[in-house]
Amino acid sequence: MEFTRHETMERKGMSKLRFPCRIEKGKMTLLDRDQFDNAISKLQGDYYIELKETGVRSSQQNNYYWNIVRIIADELGYTEQEMHSTIKNHFDIDSTKALSTKEFSGFIERLVRWSAIELNIVIPDP
Repeated sequence: MEFTRHETMERKGMSKLRFPCRIEKGKMTLLDRDQFDNAISKLQGDYYIELKETGVRSSQQNNYYWNIVRIIADELGYTEQEMHSTIKNHFDIDSTKALSTKEFSGFIERLVRWSAIELNIVIPDP
């Protein structure tokens, strides 16, 4: 699982912080403790911690997704990062990193269908 930073998401006026962690033998370890400490040092109030199993997408899925992003970006004149953000906004996804293998597969299917129907851009099979 690769996370290079924590992710902040805003939805319905609420701020949500997510930090990657690993749990082994009943003990949780934050993968970037310094960023976690820095982020919470700015907070005040009552919070709760929610854990979500990632079931991270496969590297093949990730490579195919970025190939799709590249194809659409080239066709529409976006950079890859701009297209990635546009896709996430269109599909109301906070982070593709948090999707399980099954969720990511469904997302790619919807993306390929949307690309063909709405953008008239045909995406080749992997």
